[in-house]
Amino acid sequence: MSLVFGAILPHGPEVVSELAEDPAVMAETRAAMEEAGRRLAAAGIDTLILIDPQWVHAQNKFATRSLFSGKGGISVGVAAHVAGTLVGDSPDRFECDVPLAQEILDAGREASLPVEPASGEAGELPLAWGALIPLWFTLRPMAAPRPQLVVIAPSPGVAREELVRFGSLLAELARNSGKRVALIASADQGHTHDPDHERFGFSPASAQYDALYCKAVSEGRFDSLLSVSDQMLKDSWSDSLWQTLILAGALRVVPMAVDFLSYAVPTYYGMVVAVYEPSTSS
Repeated sequence: MSLVFGAILPHGPEVVSELAEDPAVMAETRAAMEEAGRRLAAAGIDTLILIDPQWVHAQNKFATRSLFSGKGGISVGVAAHVAGTLVGDSPDRFECDVPLAQEILDAGREASLPVEPASGEAGELPLAWGALIPLWFTLRPMAAPRPQLVVIAPSPGVAREELVRFGSLLAELARNSGKRVALIASADQGHTHDPDHERFGFSPASAQYDALYCKAVSEGRFDSLLSVSDQMLKDSWSDSLWQTLILAGALRVVPMAVDFLSYAVPTYYGMVVAVYEPSTSS
């Protein structure tokens, strides 16, 4: 009983075929996401910890670009359920592992990490596409009773070393939980690949960041991400660094073999799909 599965999954809406104008555009990434979902199902987990980019998105809006300003924190969902709608009118609802979430919150406080609770309203925490899209390919297809969920959202204002330390704490708690736990980082890469894109435009920083990120993930050299410049992050509009550093910290405690399934730039932003599973030689 421990951390038995990890993944990096993107959250571009058109990877969900029901949301795509042309489903063929993201076919490669969608196939990789479906494969990641199959492997997660085979891992027989009890709880999924999902690292949500919600806080990164909130601080990276065009109006403010306040990516590194404001309070730095790590939000830990302690509501009984989470819910949100991607397709149609009916929300997808997921049951949360409240005891594990509370353990994470308590242990984070004891370790002097900037954790804080998120409870939503009436015991339900709302989710946006950054969380819902990875869940669409992982928990959502599973038959009831599905694994429970813990949703965590880091802020870019948290020191990178603290994010790594928090990830290590998650792995330690998973190891002591008596449960089979998975950890998924929801992450998109550089958004400035397309010189004709009206909103994001073009910067060479996207290709530079994506190359560095892919090398770090495929070779297990996450320490290289600690020195990515703030300017590169701003110019590339990437939203993957913070969630990935939490995963990196967990992998320090429970090393797993990576299968780098896909990297593609089907539109204006990069998308990585990678899966981490226990080495067959261990």
